[in-house]
Amino acid sequence: MTEKNYCQNLYLNSGSLLIYRNLLKDPVINKLRETLKEVSKNDPNEETILTSHYDMYHNLLQSAESLNLSGNVLKAYIINLLLNDKNFFSLTCERYGHNIQKDLYNIALKDMKIIRSIIGANLDSIISSFTSPCSFLMNYSPTNKSEQVQEFKDYLFKVLNSDSDETLLDSLISYYYNIGCAELSNHVAFKWDNTKGLVGVKSFDKVNLDDIVGYEYQKETLTKNTLDFISGQPANNVLIIGSAGTGKSSSVKAVVNKFYSSGLRLVQISKEQLLCLSDVLKELKSRGKYFIIFIDDLSFEEFETDYKEMKSVLDGGVEGIPKNILIYATSNRRHLIKETWNDRMADEEIHTADSMNEKLSLSERFGIVITYDSPDKKHYLKIVQSLAKKQKIEINEETLNQEASKWELRTHGRSGRTAKQFINYISSSI
Repeated sequence: MTEKNYCQNLYLNSGSLLIYRNLLKDPVINKLRETLKEVSKNDPNEETILTSHYDMYHNLLQSAESLNLSGNVLKAYIINLLLNDKNFFSLTCERYGHNIQKDLYNIALKDMKIIRSIIGANLDSIISSFTSPCSFLMNYSPTNKSEQVQEFKDYLFKVLNSDSDETLLDSLISYYYNIGCAELSNHVAFKWDNTKGLVGVKSFDKVNLDDIVGYEYQKETLTKNTLDFISGQPANNVLIIGSAGTGKSSSVKAVVNKFYSSGLRLVQISKEQLLCLSDVLKELKSRGKYFIIFIDDLSFEEFETDYKEMKSVLDGGVEGIPKNILIYATSNRRHLIKETWNDRMADEEIHTADSMNEKLSLSERFGIVITYDSPDKKHYLKIVQSLAKKQKIEINEETLNQEASKWELRTHGRSGRTAKQFINYISSSI
């Protein structure tokens, strides 16, 4: 086969993708196809070829740095496109894994054959008569070597090292099912954007339950409820109340870190986004993962009414909360909604009891309420000692306790956060 015929066939075949047609809109693939199309002409335009070729390599180089792609950059880039492609096949595999119909599997297999032919294209050879090769992108090492979740890396390794159409497809299906596709393919935690939807959190707090000293009953209760949830057992929405800095939010993050390998993901929304809660539920219910919708520092002033949206959802609403979603919220208020003297007076509202019940009943919609009390002195010093040990701070225990006690008196009182701030201070002073 002549080089011209090879380029022509590759160009035409790449345009016949059925499932992964979104790839044809990608700038790198688009420039690659432009190059192939021009080279396959009887009288190719050298300027067009070189412009398309170097535009493609520019985009690849930029992506290698921003996406942390190494080795064969074109291959790594296309694999990244496959993992992030949100289509009917990837979404189906996310929910059902390898339990898909044979017809759909075979259609996807044809796409794999085309995609592997693109990955295996010798681009430098194709345009060798026009310019020198860009061989550095065959074994590239990016400056930005960001750390990735180990399990994600393990599944990605299998995809990248697939040596046949079948193994590529099977490893992709496994990735979709165990990790997720599109937005879910690279992150454990997300924030909700009212315009974009799910947005991955690149540097999610890697806190573990053991990092939170004490509060054993609270952590055990939260862990058991979450385990029941991801095991398909009945589980409850959870309200965690307590003073600032006691570990409420950290406990939720730690539970997600503990169970992410079992398909648990966290989606954080703000109080102001409660009006979008139905949109969040709609997006998540069809995905093949378990989600904790996390609302941190939730409380309402007496004039705010957004809590009614949340109350409706917790009550079940018309559709009810999907089985793959729970809501975990933290607050420093037991009843979430500020209660004022006017709530107790009948001069401004005739049905005073009804008004108070309306405002105080939101917290009752959470099946589990966990309290994180401020630590007493013994607990506080235990936290300090634990943190000092982890950071390998060598200091006399009596001196450490004395300084920690002085610190909490002149700062924010006793809490895990105060203890951490003290350790940060003392570690730079000795």
